[in-house]
Amino acid sequence: MLNTSKRSRESSEEKGPNDLYHTSIHRALKQRSTSTRRFGRTFNVSARFVLPLFHCPNNNIFQFIFPDRELCTPFYCDYSHHAFDGQLLAVADEDGRLSLLRTDKDNDVNNLEYHHSFYCHQHAMTDVKWSMDDSMLVTASIDRVVRLWDAELNTSLAEFAGHSDTVRSVNWHPTNEHLIITGSKDGSFKIWDTRFNQKVSNDTSDAITMPVYSAIKTVNNAHSDAKNPNKTTKKSGFQTLIIRSVTCAMFLSSNEDQVISSGSVDGKIKLWDVRAGRIAKPIESTVFENEQGRKYGITDMKIDHSGTRLFSSCLDNSIYMHDLSDLSKPARRYLDPEYKVGSYDTKISLSPDDQFLLSGSHDKDVFAWEVDGPFDKAHLYHGHSKKVTGVSWNKRNINQKIFSLLVVQRILQVEFGN
Repeated sequence: MLNTSKRSRESSEEKGPNDLYHTSIHRALKQRSTSTRRFGRTFNVSARFVLPLFHCPNNNIFQFIFPDRELCTPFYCDYSHHAFDGQLLAVADEDGRLSLLRTDKDNDVNNLEYHHSFYCHQHAMTDVKWSMDDSMLVTASIDRVVRLWDAELNTSLAEFAGHSDTVRSVNWHPTNEHLIITGSKDGSFKIWDTRFNQKVSNDTSDAITMPVYSAIKTVNNAHSDAKNPNKTTKKSGFQTLIIRSVTCAMFLSSNEDQVISSGSVDGKIKLWDVRAGRIAKPIESTVFENEQGRKYGITDMKIDHSGTRLFSSCLDNSIYMHDLSDLSKPARRYLDPEYKVGSYDTKISLSPDDQFLLSGSHDKDVFAWEVDGPFDKAHLYHGHSKKVTGVSWNKRNINQKIFSLLVVQRILQVEFGN
């Protein structure tokens, strides 16, 4: 929720310099988000003015707890597309619980009716995403199961079973609500279609049997590295197990026949042809490695709203941007001397106008870059006491609600005026 004070329309001479500053920034933000042109030119404002406007007041800090009152860690989050003006936030935590928060309402006890939680999994959740019409949520967990939920009734609609290890990511097709794609620690990605491969759950404990789906396409060993097979140690004779996770998988824009995936051990991003009736094959790929040949895994990926640029966070403490027309080399690299990705649970997010890039980090801070530069220095948001995993920008721009974003446990808002 954005905090804007009502002011009488006085002449600029009667306003103080601080009022003039915030008024001009406010106007610039609105013009930037709506791409308004004046006299044939777009008015842009530098990120060094926009990003410092985000703050987190105490009434926007939400603590998550276990039933025994111990602190519980929220991992991942996703803002709704339209519901409640895009202010409904889904937060997945380590207790297998999903919380729906109205971020236009603060943490005051009188607002409890606007925030509620329900259990989705028996173990920690690893991802959550809203459907495009906000009627459903899809969740993933370390219990290897993906579930579909009615967002209003908070009831389970379906289950997607088939992965043999932790599900790392889950994503909807951007235009076809029947298609879902998942990436897993078992080294595969799977495509699911709620119109096909349905069977009845074997769990008779449910009063109403829930449909269970099997994948319409599975790509095993999607990121196995032939050059680095499991190594056998000389002393013990045992093989060292190398887990080749698919850390993220997503459809390429509105195309149903192309998928992009990222790996852990092989350090690759691959573009796949997944047309029905054919064996899935990689069309193009890129690898992240240093001069010594060391490969760095990818933790998360996002495609911009135009469907032309891919952003990926890498364990070499960088975020890369690729033009999807050419994956062979990155077009840009975003850095900061203090930026540490640290682990595969670090996520990234793009602002609704694709102007800003946000990332969690291993070092308790949130990092934000302007997409068009500078690329070697981020704006930092402090306040967390441990590593930041999930981040999400509000997907809508309405009036003064330019960019609301959530950093797990803390909601940042733009403040204008004193």
